[in-house]
Amino acid sequence: MTRRAIVVITLGAGALLVVLGSLFPLYGVDTEVRPGPGRPSPADVTRLVALTGWEYLEEPTPLNRPEGAEFDHPVYGYGLVFAAVLAGIGALLQLRTPLLAAIGRFGVLAGFGLAIGTLWAALETLRSLFGVNTMPVSFVTQETFVGTGAWLIGLGALALLVGAVMAHDWPARVPRPTGVAVYQVDDDDTPPFGIAIPVSELDVPPAGPAGPVAPPVAELPPVVELPGAARSSADERRHPTGGNPSTVD
Repeated sequence: MTRRAIVVITLGAGALLVVLGSLFPLYGVDTEVRPGPGRPSPADVTRLVALTGWEYLEEPTPLNRPEGAEFDHPVYGYGLVFAAVLAGIGALLQLRTPLLAAIGRFGVLAGFGLAIGTLWAALETLRSLFGVNTMPVSFVTQETFVGTGAWLIGLGALALLVGAVMAHDWPARVPRPTGVAVYQVDDDDTPPFGIAIPVSELDVPPAGPAGPVAPPVAELPPVVELPGAARSSADERRHPTGGNPSTVD
């Protein structure tokens, strides 16, 4: 798997975690009310208040709430979804040209910052709304908690950051040459008359005959002159060494 594929998968997983985190509770408060003197309630009453990226949760639902009366809560889901969209577009741009990939990397960083900022704003707002307890501790106990949605968004933001860092590819890789590459070296690297190449003598066995060998020619016996045979005039003029007759004195 290539580095670009790992970057795209990491960014896509981070964007998905941010969207899923907006559907779960971000922050909540568990309130336990104990009966005190003069209170008719025979047992403790537990109440849960939480907020997701889209709705306000309250369990159990108050019985005396007027119909149509709802808590006007801030909606943080739009910011989280927009951050995930930025990260998703940035992940897809990593598969395009280098210029578009660079634009996509900055889009991923913008999505990371938006997700972290939205999560921080949600936690601070809910802590200020439900974190103050004005009732005596002997009667009411409040316990705040960070919901599953906040953890998912945090993991998604971390994945976006890791993917953005990997996409920047530091240090930059040297591109491979596609054609003929010519490398120039300094004069000091090579002697002026070149580099001597060691030559070793090879033991080559003598080659055999290329074809059939003719049998040796038998030597003829010397010519014996018969006594009384007449000698021609040409033979008399021939040089004893067998030279040309024209050169014989």
